[in-house]
Amino acid sequence: MLSSKELMHLEDFLGMEQNCTKTMNYFASSVQDTQTKQLFQQASQKSQQHLQTMSKHLNAGQNLQ
Repeated sequence: MLSSKELMHLEDFLGMEQNCTKTMNYFASSVQDTQTKQLFQQASQKSQQHLQTMSKHLNAGQNLQ
């Protein structure tokens, strides 16, 4: 079981990862260079994967309690 402090840190991490995804999407839509756009899109996708993985694990942990 996670402590309230650990949960707070995980919530902070999720919030930062959400911001990262939004920022990378914004940059991808703002640049003209195709390679740079692809890099930002890839970074956004990776960030979204991190979010989904962490959320999945958190939800699985809650179901065990």
